[in-house]
Amino acid sequence: MHLEYFPVIRRKYSSFAAHFYALAFAAILLSTWSLNSTAGNLAYITNQGSDTVSVLDTQKKQITHTVAVGKAPVGVAIAAKQQRVYISNANSQTVSVINSTTQQKIQEIPVRIQAVGIALSRDENTLYVADWGGEQVLAIDTAHPEKQKAFKAGKTPSGILVSADNKKLFIANRDSNDVTVVETKTLKTLAQVPVGLHPFALTLSPDGRTVFVVNVVSNSLTLLDVDSYQSSTVKTGQHPYGVAISPDGSWAYVSNNHAESVSVIDLSNGKTIKTITVGEFPEGIEYDKATNQVVVANWGSDTVSLIDAQSNTVTSTITSPKLCRSFGQFILEAK
Repeated sequence: MHLEYFPVIRRKYSSFAAHFYALAFAAILLSTWSLNSTAGNLAYITNQGSDTVSVLDTQKKQITHTVAVGKAPVGVAIAAKQQRVYISNANSQTVSVINSTTQQKIQEIPVRIQAVGIALSRDENTLYVADWGGEQVLAIDTAHPEKQKAFKAGKTPSGILVSADNKKLFIANRDSNDVTVVETKTLKTLAQVPVGLHPFALTLSPDGRTVFVVNVVSNSLTLLDVDSYQSSTVKTGQHPYGVAISPDGSWAYVSNNHAESVSVIDLSNGKTIKTITVGEFPEGIEYDKATNQVVVANWGSDTVSLIDAQSNTVTSTITSPKLCRSFGQFILEAK
């Protein structure tokens, strides 16, 4: 608001007026801050059936924004330093970019592939997008997204993640039943590691030493050493789709798509200590460190389950628009 539009005020009232307008301006600022601020971490829930993303405040346990994106959104990659969230859209063959401060879509990047799996380099300079309909992954310059380079993967690449040292990219290939390891500097294949049947989602242990691979048809997790590529296997529930690891690395939480449950697995011995009933066809899952909750996107029931990690019980079920997925790392940590 421009000061020249205020009416002229007589001098004897000028002190009162100045004080009044200062208070009014402060109230406006406070109101604006309240609208844009959040109490906790933010979970970005892709709603494949409504072409939207729900922004869930994990502490308030409520959806604060719904953002229209491309067609059939699936994957999420968080760029905290950029204040950006990248969303892969399978049907429009694009990546939507959301400003994580305003919660508005600010860009749509054409990729011309069936975009599903998505991940960022640790420095946020490179965005990797897996081509579900092919045998390739794109490396995209986040500063100049028109600069895109394709490189080879296995059959039907899905989940992808970058190692903690930013030197390797791991790609789960659903239809070749293996994981491709790529050197990020050269985009050359370092290894092709056999795992279980239909590997889909990936996540990294908190210490950065182990990649967890969800094998959908084998009903198992492969624990893959980042350096040696040696592996071990842990049983899960039926048709696992996603995995989250507790911050201390002790527990794995696995979404079992066909069992409508989450398995809590003790990683010291590989045994399931509890099975938690959630919504229908659970998919995306991640551990929220701020609230010690496990966030689960339920594709079939259009809901998000919040699990208290201390008691391993569902404490809230939140409605989100149609076909929730949230494939990848979808929680933005509050500053």
